[in-house]
Amino acid sequence: MKKIFKFSPILAVLLLSACNFKYTYEIQGVNNMRGGGADGDLWEDPSGIDDSGTYDIKIWVDEKIESLTRSQIGSFEMAYGGKYTIKANIEPMDEGGAASSMLQDVQSGADIFCFAQDQLSRLKVAGAVSKITGSLKTFLQDTNSADSIKAGSINDTDLYALPVTSDNGYFLYYDKSVVSEDAAKNMTTLLAALKAKNRTLNFEGRSNGWYAASYFLGTGCHSNWTIDPISGKFTSYDDNYDSDLGVIAGKGIREIADASVVSKSATLSDKCGAVVTGIWEYEAAKEQWGDNLVCAEMPSFTVDGTDYHLSSFDGYKLMGVKPQVDSKKASVCRKLAQFLTNRASQLERFRTVSWGPTNVAVSEDPDVLAHPGLTALRDQHKYATQQGQCPGAWFVALQATATAIETGTSEEEIRNILHTYSAGLDALKSED
Repeated sequence: MKKIFKFSPILAVLLLSACNFKYTYEIQGVNNMRGGGADGDLWEDPSGIDDSGTYDIKIWVDEKIESLTRSQIGSFEMAYGGKYTIKANIEPMDEGGAASSMLQDVQSGADIFCFAQDQLSRLKVAGAVSKITGSLKTFLQDTNSADSIKAGSINDTDLYALPVTSDNGYFLYYDKSVVSEDAAKNMTTLLAALKAKNRTLNFEGRSNGWYAASYFLGTGCHSNWTIDPISGKFTSYDDNYDSDLGVIAGKGIREIADASVVSKSATLSDKCGAVVTGIWEYEAAKEQWGDNLVCAEMPSFTVDGTDYHLSSFDGYKLMGVKPQVDSKKASVCRKLAQFLTNRASQLERFRTVSWGPTNVAVSEDPDVLAHPGLTALRDQHKYATQQGQCPGAWFVALQATATAIETGTSEEEIRNILHTYSAGLDALKSED
């Protein structure tokens, strides 16, 4: 999902000096699937609570799957033989907006909602997500990839969210009538090919922290944050962006500073011949470029004669279930969330909107394996870093750093900008 960040008052002070710097769900053998397991699709709450009845449940999902989710809820009711009647209030809400809205008012927020994994710690601190334990935790571990379970966990142990998609990362799309396969492998040749055809690369590498990180991660930089398991607050960090490796990344960012060739955008435009973005732009790219569309791993970039491959984040979208006062409603919400993230529902979402699955069985589906966008994500995976928990303000700090580097004219200026970034990291711990 596209990330949009706003400056906080602390960061404004911190960075001011640097800114001078249809597959429909089919009830196939539902009775045989009850009880779960690695091959099952339905999880049964072992508590034995009688939770049958009618429930008002507020659900926030991306507008692209609003109608699909409504259909899947109907399938949930059918799968349980009419045991539940769900009066669903489904509201369209992107993953970033859902997390922000929950943090503002948990009580009025959704009972079930989707969000990007980097929001998990904030949601946990706010009491907006319930801990997943027991047989449901085991069920999810048995049916989903290990990395997706890690994404939904705090400190790799306590699970708070159900995996939904494995595709919250980015890669390169390009028009092969403008850019050749060889030219797309390196940033210098890519930009030259685009400039020759008066086309642009749409890439937020110098204006958005999430994308700017690709240069730093590509040189071997890291920024790892530790969370207190009780409070959920960030307590420490291990960050080496202010280093020789960071300077190399900064020099790479300067190469994309030519606004006539590189647009500060992560979406398609009439003039663009290539774009760095995620799977959410696949249908639009296919419509715009048709048979000329190519999806590929990120290019390398060259600094002082050495090549570095642009990295990316391996990110996940998750589903949270808000804690409930009513234990029966809590049970039904857990069951419904499990159903909306199970094998059949993930396969249906892939076939409807091309979202990448976390379910192990669906990941091996021939259509999933053959999808050009998901193939590019898999190719990029070997250069990617799994996105962990970090303060939301960290992305803003990195955005401001990249923007300042864009106008830097010397190595010394880049180092000074990175010193300013590093000096402000302690302040970021309190931002969330």
